[in-house]
Amino acid sequence: MLPDSEPSLAPHLETRPAGLYAPAFETYLDPSEPVPRALLSHAHADHAVEGHGEIWGTPETLAFYRRRNPEWAGSERKISFGESVEAGGAGLTLLSSGHILGAAQALFSSGAGSLLYTGDFKRRTSRTARPAETARASTLVIETTFGLPVFRFPPRERLEERILTACREAFAEGETPVILAYSLGKSQEAAAILGEAGIPTVLHGAAWKLLPDFAVAGVALPGARPYESGPPTREEALITPPSTSRTSMVRGIKKRRVIYLSGWAMRSASRAELDADVLIPMSDHADFDDLLAHVRDVGPKRVLTHHGFAREFARILSEKGIDAAALPGREERPRDET
Repeated sequence: MLPDSEPSLAPHLETRPAGLYAPAFETYLDPSEPVPRALLSHAHADHAVEGHGEIWGTPETLAFYRRRNPEWAGSERKISFGESVEAGGAGLTLLSSGHILGAAQALFSSGAGSLLYTGDFKRRTSRTARPAETARASTLVIETTFGLPVFRFPPRERLEERILTACREAFAEGETPVILAYSLGKSQEAAAILGEAGIPTVLHGAAWKLLPDFAVAGVALPGARPYESGPPTREEALITPPSTSRTSMVRGIKKRRVIYLSGWAMRSASRAELDADVLIPMSDHADFDDLLAHVRDVGPKRVLTHHGFAREFARILSEKGIDAAALPGREERPRDET
């Protein structure tokens, strides 16, 4: 474990009770509570809590934040991918993380070296998010939600085929496919996959209300309609958050096939937890092999892990001769929107 002062984060970052803090820019990174200024890597609720005085992020992330927090009255600063921001002798550049639309990694640089904060990220391409980028940095702060060797996801093409097969088999049996997918990112990705294959979709309101911001970014979802216009009819698939798996929206469909899309679908226990019939490990996070690939491509002298299996992944890196440690107090295993 690192000492309390965590010198390896200096001069770019330091730890405070609300989370990581960039002193040169007087901003927190994805803080866990409302703060005067927050740099948001993306708009998922576990990284973008409501109530900040000022938020920095990509245009897409800020648009999602406003959409999800309509009462918020703070100020914002849009930072486009590749744009350079300078303050206190340091530079800040946002690079795509590939996690969801607008999601970014933060690259800090100065004469003392560089630090890359990944936020949540994935290296696989998708239909609804910009591909992830990499940059060389002397220190890497990497999220390790799936930092164990057991989390090796099948290729994207195979996962997409499994989704289509599960839906077509459900239709053939007179069942309605019910796809459990998180409302920001995963739902739209599932709708894009099905829409391209000619399968119409019905989206839960939490996912549907975000579509105008996807449209502004050039992401179209043909064949999609809101649940508010009526429940799914024959040969339509319902896309709804996992939290609704035991609600009347899902259970009211007497003949249904429930398909869970998440990295956590690698766990067989997910079947009972969500009453799921089909488990498909499609994740918006990097799997174990892609975590290793990111470390390789960034080429850091020091790696700090956080979230998920942080201690375990740091130990694996150490066994490979890489200077690595878990950030104290940041090893929780979030399940929201993964």
